[in-house]
Amino acid sequence: MEEGARRRGGSEKATDGPDQLAEGGVGLKKEIGLVSACGIIIGNIIGSGIFVSPKGVLENAGSVGLALLVWIITGLITAVGALCYAELGVTIPKSGGDYAYVKDIFGGLAGFLRLWIAVLVIYPTNQAVIALTFANYVLHPLFSTCLAPESGLRLLAGVCLLLLTWVNCASVRWATRVQDVFTAGKLLALALIIIMGIVQICKGHYYWLEPRHAFEAFTPVDVGMVALAFLQGSFAYGGWNFLNYVTEELVDPYRLFFAGAREGHLPSLLAMIHMRRCTPIPALLFTCVSTLLMLVTSDIYTLINYVGFINYLFYGVTVAGQIVLRWRQPHMARPIKVSLFFPVVYLLFWAFLLVFSLWSEPVVCGVGLAIMLSGVPVYGLGVAWHRKPPAVYTCLAAVTRVAQKLCGVVYPEMEPPNPDRTEQLEPMCNSGDPNQPHN
Repeated sequence: MEEGARRRGGSEKATDGPDQLAEGGVGLKKEIGLVSACGIIIGNIIGSGIFVSPKGVLENAGSVGLALLVWIITGLITAVGALCYAELGVTIPKSGGDYAYVKDIFGGLAGFLRLWIAVLVIYPTNQAVIALTFANYVLHPLFSTCLAPESGLRLLAGVCLLLLTWVNCASVRWATRVQDVFTAGKLLALALIIIMGIVQICKGHYYWLEPRHAFEAFTPVDVGMVALAFLQGSFAYGGWNFLNYVTEELVDPYRLFFAGAREGHLPSLLAMIHMRRCTPIPALLFTCVSTLLMLVTSDIYTLINYVGFINYLFYGVTVAGQIVLRWRQPHMARPIKVSLFFPVVYLLFWAFLLVFSLWSEPVVCGVGLAIMLSGVPVYGLGVAWHRKPPAVYTCLAAVTRVAQKLCGVVYPEMEPPNPDRTEQLEPMCNSGDPNQPHN
């Protein structure tokens, strides 16, 4: 989560130099253009999942033909979900994506749980899958006749995470360059796979593509296994909802950590950025530690099922919010308005996926649900409980000051609210001030 910065009253150009604060406070800069936004979306959709999910889809589906159907259906359902999110994005034009939608439609607790599960599960698990995939491909040539040792996979994945975290903490420019290089590498790898596949088909190696052979190895399978195949496939399509995050970045450069801290749902420390480098060091360190904890297992497919279940849980809640909003405010301005047929279809698929995934992987899905529900007492104590004892605020303020000094971070200055937008930018919650508003 990298952010540029600008000087209030000074030059609009972001720099990494020590004179960043020469003319005012540090603030976030609107520096994502249309081309960059498209690049971010493509880079998130075409992630590392595409290099690991096909194996899981094929194993759970039981045949090539059913696996192909899983890919086609998952792609269509993803497109339906994207249409539903497009309507929500223009109806509730706020930073934070589905977190903002769930919070506005279902209330603060639901929004907090969406944020809680994103920060503790979705982001760290996604990063852990990417790191383990990288480690698997790097170590495979060294262990071509056997599986790479789990300890080696975890160690290499951990080193990769620490290195990338350091790069992101050190410089926005360096992080951008690394992201560009890896995105180009992913696209090149995909191009090579596609070209080699076409070459093999031209050589006559298309036995499994013939209709009479596509289901040759098919045997009746547990419906729950098919649901897991859909989860594996949906992970590869993941990132489609980034459109709602990025489009708001074009207007208000406040991402999920900033949006959550502004609402009082996250500690304000996680929204702070470095005074000179303008990088969100506390948020990066928090995500790095959470991801390292996810490396307790090196089973990539368990992690994919884990994050896939939680992702789809809140995707469904968000799409259900679209129907609720239509019922509550039927005359609300909607520049994009899709037929209710789309959210209904999505929710039917969503119910099938969640029920049978929970049936097939009760432990994995149950852990995800338990982590989500653990956010309820946290919300009650940290957000809903407004009048805490002064000693609590004093302690939180002391911890925040110490962390600020260690990381060299400050609050980013925020743009005044745009009267043409429905979003009211509130000040970030100060952990040490009992008079700060909590939502």
